[in-house]
Amino acid sequence: MRPAHGTLRLLRTASLAAACTGLSWIGHDLWAAEPAAPGGFALATAFLTAVLWRFTRVMRGFGDIFAVMAAAQAVLHLVLQGSSDPSFAAFGTGADHTGHGLLAHALGFAPGMLLAHLWAALLASALLAHGESALWSLAALLARALPPAHPRALPPCPSPAVRAPAAAAAVPAGPGSRAHPPRGPPAFAPAA
Repeated sequence: MRPAHGTLRLLRTASLAAACTGLSWIGHDLWAAEPAAPGGFALATAFLTAVLWRFTRVMRGFGDIFAVMAAAQAVLHLVLQGSSDPSFAAFGTGADHTGHGLLAHALGFAPGMLLAHLWAALLASALLAHGESALWSLAALLARALPPAHPRALPPCPSPAVRAPAAAAAVPAGPGSRAHPPRGPPAFAPAA
């Protein structure tokens, strides 16, 4: 793999991972008592970049993408939850998740939180499955709608050679006249 191609692929993968993590972060923050910290977003994006780096080497169907994204949501939730509540990260408990059973209490998956992460998995899967083709379609549409980057060429001016016969007839030939007149605008004779 060429270095430029690898860098471009890494940039593309990291951008997609950040967009998918952003969807998870928004859904998570809707149901969390404390918003996730930016460090948690960065850590979750790094995790998802590593997952997508291996997973996006070949074209996948929507079902395969959704299965991976739904599984990744559990890890993304734990990372985001850990960044928002230090006691959760240290002890595996959260004060805002009481009354949802042992698994929900330990993982922090209240019913609303579970629904938010499943929606994030669904939207992220749609983004990964169809986002790049939609982005290229939007870019092509914008390219057609926007004016061109370079100015349009002005219509050509009539060349001096077109006007030269009329001007040559009006100007009397003097001594030392040449077969080809000098370059420049044609000389006009004063009107009689």
